Amino acid sequence: MIEKVAIVYWCDGAGHAARSIPVAKEFRSRGIEVAIGGGGPGERFVELNGFDQPAFTSVTVEGNTPKAFLEHTLFDLAPSSVRRLREVTGWLREADPDVVITDDIFAGLAAAHLDLDFYRIDHLTTDLFGPVWGTPLAVYNQVSLQFAEGIIVTSLWPDDPAPEGTTRVGPLAQEGDPEEAVEPYDVLLNPGSHGENFATIRDRLNADGYDVRTVGDDDWETKPTMTPYTAAADVVVCTGFSSIADTVVAGTPCVIYPFLPFQQALAERVEAKHIAGISMATTVDRVIDRVESYVNSDIAPDYENGAPAFVDTVLADGTPP
Repeated sequence: MIEKVAIVYWCDGAGHAARSIPVAKEFRSRGIEVAIGGGGPGERFVELNGFDQPAFTSVTVEGNTPKAFLEHTLFDLAPSSVRRLREVTGWLREADPDVVITDDIFAGLAAAHLDLDFYRIDHLTTDLFGPVWGTPLAVYNQVSLQFAEGIIVTSLWPDDPAPEGTTRVGPLAQEGDPEEAVEPYDVLLNPGSHGENFATIRDRLNADGYDVRTVGDDDWETKPTMTPYTAAADVVVCTGFSSIADTVVAGTPCVIYPFLPFQQALAERVEAKHIAGISMATTVDRVIDRVESYVNSDIAPDYENGAPAFVDTVLADGTPP
């Protein structure tokens, strides 16, 4: 019987925290105690949603040159990793949860060391990649499954077959108060942690007369949940998977403008599947073209929030026979 869950999200980028929030809320809505932590850019969003958190050391991978990367690894990455592992291990030992949900490698190591059941949360599967990225992911999955109860993948194609040991669920969205009033507008730009050229996109859309908002600019006030704002837009342009999830669950057309290789792989699969209301764009001109095609159109994605299915998977595995 699962009565307490610990969620540890990775600290590099806000999207890791963003997809943990709907899972945490779903557990809590079912009367299950939730302890959550992770740190990094996503920490403030978790706190805005009413969760207290421990102070974990953040770990980042940096360095634009081999020398800079080596210096960062020796003097920051390695010692930060040791501190984070020690902190997470101590926190999990004290929290003593029935199960751990994480996308943090250190939390996985700590859970295995403490003999705690855990699930890895992800949004990537090996079939998205060739050997360069697919091979290390396959190895990581195989090693994880030696210790984890399973890998739960939040996906835009939840009904597709999943690799052994993996369960697909729908996109995990930070749904807000349905009564929250947000005035309709044309375009929401969400650059995420790594997006580029969004200032150019905004200038061109403004010049064409569109009402545009940009997440993170000087006029943007940090919000606890994004779905009311994606729902109010006619179309959203974004990069990361959590932003895509918040958009499609709101039923708003989404233009994926990828930056990182993982984002590119997801966007290419979306394009190949011809999913209604979701498109890939790799140039500014293509972004503008897709926005123009979606604004005031009747095309919309159709998704349910994957958080209930995620929690159902965990609870079903945690129910005694």
